[in-house]
Amino acid sequence: MSEPEIDGATAPAETAEKRPRRSRARAVEAAPETNVEISVETTPDTQAASPAVVDAPPVAAPPPAHAPSTETRRDEALRDVIADAMAEDRDDDDDSHEGEGGTTGQPHEGGSGSGGEQRLSRRERFKQRMKERRERQREQRRAGGLPEEGEAADAADGDIQRPVGESRQPGNESRHASGESRQQGGESRHSGGESRHQGGQGGNEPYRAPFSFPEGFVVPSLTEMKRMPAFRLLELAERLNLHEGVARMRKQDVIFALLKVLSRHPNGVAADGVLEILQDGYGFLRGAEASYLAGPDDVYISPSQIRRFNLRTGDYIAGRVRNPKDGERYVALNQLDTINGEPLEASKGKVLFENLTPLFPRERFKLERGNGSSEDITGRVMDLMSPIGKGQRALIVSPPKAGKTMLMQQVATAITTNHPDVHLIVLLVDERPEEVTEMQRTVRGEVVSSTFDEPAARHVQVAEMVIERAKRLVEHKKDVVILLDSITRLARAYNTVVPSSGKVLTGGVDANALHRPKRFFGAARKLEEGGSLTIIATALVETGSKMDEVIYEEFKGTGNSEVHLDRRIAEKRVYPAININRSGTRREELLIEPDMLQKIWILRKLLHPMDELAAMEFLLDKMKNTKSNDEFFNFMRR
Repeated sequence: MSEPEIDGATAPAETAEKRPRRSRARAVEAAPETNVEISVETTPDTQAASPAVVDAPPVAAPPPAHAPSTETRRDEALRDVIADAMAEDRDDDDDSHEGEGGTTGQPHEGGSGSGGEQRLSRRERFKQRMKERRERQREQRRAGGLPEEGEAADAADGDIQRPVGESRQPGNESRHASGESRQQGGESRHSGGESRHQGGQGGNEPYRAPFSFPEGFVVPSLTEMKRMPAFRLLELAERLNLHEGVARMRKQDVIFALLKVLSRHPNGVAADGVLEILQDGYGFLRGAEASYLAGPDDVYISPSQIRRFNLRTGDYIAGRVRNPKDGERYVALNQLDTINGEPLEASKGKVLFENLTPLFPRERFKLERGNGSSEDITGRVMDLMSPIGKGQRALIVSPPKAGKTMLMQQVATAITTNHPDVHLIVLLVDERPEEVTEMQRTVRGEVVSSTFDEPAARHVQVAEMVIERAKRLVEHKKDVVILLDSITRLARAYNTVVPSSGKVLTGGVDANALHRPKRFFGAARKLEEGGSLTIIATALVETGSKMDEVIYEEFKGTGNSEVHLDRRIAEKRVYPAININRSGTRREELLIEPDMLQKIWILRKLLHPMDELAAMEFLLDKMKNTKSNDEFFNFMRR
């Protein structure tokens, strides 16, 4: 006789007498563990199984005045489980006899498969009935309430998951439409967001009443708070009744504490900054006044916002922030107003910087201010010997103590004075802190710095943020100028952080280390579609380091304008210490008018036979008597 198959496995056939006993044993063992409460219903299956439970002990009806006891419910559940199991086994026995095809031992046609499908369908119907009964009993418990033991039984069924010992409050099992109680991973949030219970922390957070601001209080923006001195922030915190530990916090922590309160104002808090997208897909708004350094007062930008508005690193974003939720370490942007100073719709169709067409510079930056001061002489000399155009890639080659920092300051001042519409960024990499402060107080532009006491990764991060910020501005057809001091130290930083390729050049420079600083310097260009990016960088020579010489040789042919400073001229205290014969600009005829260009070539022929020091002294002596280059050439004609 073949063995009938159940659920894909082969099980030995048993007689009808043994199967009910085995089912009773299973039911008796399972009932005390699961504590299932089942109410008896009159169905065709239970009517057929009623003769099998004649010997069951009678159970008295529960008194109507109160709920049935625990033992009574347990006995009823056990009796019902046994009755249903016996009815199931009886049906299975009938099916097995029908499927045995006589005395030949061969299964009836389709007996093995069809009988198994019938038995499986009956089991599924039995499970469905059990599930419906449990649902009805849960509804009864919700309506009238039962002791905690009944609740534990439900929890054992897997229907309710909550901490052990926590009693259920009527009406709070599910999430109501009114938002009275919500459980999300142990966190319950009220609809108004005013009270949040953190399950797992051993208690509930006290109720936070709506904050009342002083009358006539004006909410400062995030940028204004970052520019405030520390004592002004403490005064603002005291006005908002923030006293605990604020005086000992860092400035960024004080701003974050203020944001948590100010974001509850009806008007919200305005925030802006430059977006930096991290590797995980989300980003933060960094502040230029902090040199794009990460801090607790940065605003979080979600990945969905970045994808929706097609944001990229370097975009200047303005919007409003929301109150941070429990467990959040940063305030998040709730409303986005503008991108790079333009509406959201205007930023969707921008062409990428890499897809724009580069051209030779054709418009010149006028560095001469015409005030006749000694500081103006530097700009006048550069206008004659190495003019700077919009989109120029200029390199200032200088040994130490040759006056390159002062030269950069005077160039920056001239650009901001004569071209106020140009966006100027001064990037100081691996510089001294006192020079950073002096540059911030001298230049009317954006000064971003990373001092020599910071790691190389910080130098790289600052440089990447600056170049991405400049690219986004150029995509909006703006003229941007970056003054970099110095590209040699930036290349050193890249050489430190780049993964080793196994190929080392002369001086210890990795073969792949100079690719990224070249990409930085090579981004300078004049674009046919509009806008320009000008980079004026300094390169160090004669430092005694072979690495610096290799870096200079790599960058020497990439620029289209060079200004060479001479240490021997600087030692004579002659400033600017420019080596006139070695300085110049490629395709200068595109920047200078033909008549002026002819005069400059005559002047070069006059100065070429002279020594570098004598030529510079002669030129400075003649320029001191005039206020502009036009007057200088008129004076030389006499």
